[in-house]
Amino acid sequence: MASRVVVMRHAGLAGDGEPDAGLLPTLFDRAVCALTGETEPARAWHRLFPRPERIGIKVNCLGLPTSPVLATGLAEALAAGDSGPERIVIWDRTDRELRSAGYRLSRSGPVRCYGTDALAGGDVISGYESRIEVSGRIGSMYSRIVTRETDALVSAAVLKDHNLAGISGCLKNFFGAIHNPNKYHDDGCDPFVADVCVHPLIADRLRLVFCDALRPQYHGGPPSRPAWQWPYGGFLLATDPVALDRVGVEIIERKRRAAGMAPLAAEDRPPRHLASARERGLGTDRLEEIEIVCPGLDWEEIA
Repeated sequence: MASRVVVMRHAGLAGDGEPDAGLLPTLFDRAVCALTGETEPARAWHRLFPRPERIGIKVNCLGLPTSPVLATGLAEALAAGDSGPERIVIWDRTDRELRSAGYRLSRSGPVRCYGTDALAGGDVISGYESRIEVSGRIGSMYSRIVTRETDALVSAAVLKDHNLAGISGCLKNFFGAIHNPNKYHDDGCDPFVADVCVHPLIADRLRLVFCDALRPQYHGGPPSRPAWQWPYGGFLLATDPVALDRVGVEIIERKRRAAGMAPLAAEDRPPRHLASARERGLGTDRLEEIEIVCPGLDWEEIA
């Protein structure tokens, strides 16, 4: 069965600045129904999160960050299900990075938002577990937000080029869940991205993947480079993180071609970690095995 990736685009998401939050409830409901095949949004969300759980939405605040309006809209959509807003936390590595990216910090809700470092104290270092977890070629301490404060995870990444890995997407987003990602950037971050994500602490909790594609960046990342961003005006939703990242790569590659730029492989930075993730059973990176569904504007209209 093909992995399904929903690409939801809307003219109202393609402007400068943050999107109109009033559009998001309808767009999220349309997207989740397209993803699950359900006709009622409540049933669609329940299918993904069938019981009350503590949900952690991992955003990316480095360089070009995940839109706070999109992340908050996603949290509100999830909160309408069985879990409720008090069980949801938007998180990343540090309070400082979240604040700099435009997030409002809160430890009490209704939807909470804080960094791993906010949990520092006791037997942990800066909010990470003291135990080293080994997975493939990595040895890392995972965030206590993952290990102690959540039952289910959502990766809420942003679609952007990466100068080593080719793409910084939903899989690489979990480099922000370990204490030592600086050690794992050799060889285009491969197989380290896959090794972080295949650990049961991530793989067994990951229920949904989301990617902010309001203004993706097709070169110069991961720092924010507005000269190489364009108003694609959308977001991606899936349960297969490898498939979503593969579609994201295709969007970036098509934009690079349209701009007269070389493909990522020609710059010696194809996203090799996607094949490693497939080999570890995390999903598929084969485009012919991915069903791309567009409830709104056509995903292939790149310019």
